[in-house]
Amino acid sequence: MKYIYLVLMTLVFNNLNALELYCDFEEVYLDGTTQQGFFLIKDDKMRYEYLDEKLFIIFRNSNNFYLVEKNNKKQFQKLNQNNSILSELVNLIDEYPNFENEYFKDDYRIIVESSINSPFLKRIAFFSDTLTLSIYFNNCSFESMYDPFFRYDDPIKYFRK
Repeated sequence: MKYIYLVLMTLVFNNLNALELYCDFEEVYLDGTTQQGFFLIKDDKMRYEYLDEKLFIIFRNSNNFYLVEKNNKKQFQKLNQNNSILSELVNLIDEYPNFENEYFKDDYRIIVESSINSPFLKRIAFFSDTLTLSIYFNNCSFESMYDPFFRYDDPIKYFRK
């Protein structure tokens, strides 16, 4: 009997750590330029998609990041460099809901702002000598995500329910 209880508790606690999330985002840069898009999270997978058709989609699968240009979805490339902000974004999301207000990583500082109106964050700001960026999160909701939305080798269009 105690083994059944142990298995059930393991399943329950594993499901508590499983996060499935949709958010719209707006990136705001120091010079005032902005980019909009949405991102999806499911367990260790992420899809970070810009709305501008001239830009791209970033996928995370198996601890690797992949870039797919929206105007040529047949090709993808693995991101081996300049992905520290993406990694930190994933690390922060993994900490949900136990965020700190401020983090210091290597050569940059991260500020996290909670939201009163949303189940997720309001903003994450990255400050470094080379980049200052704020990512605002809007319309966030916890909802089921299907695995095909996270395929970088054959990306399909995401339609929100």
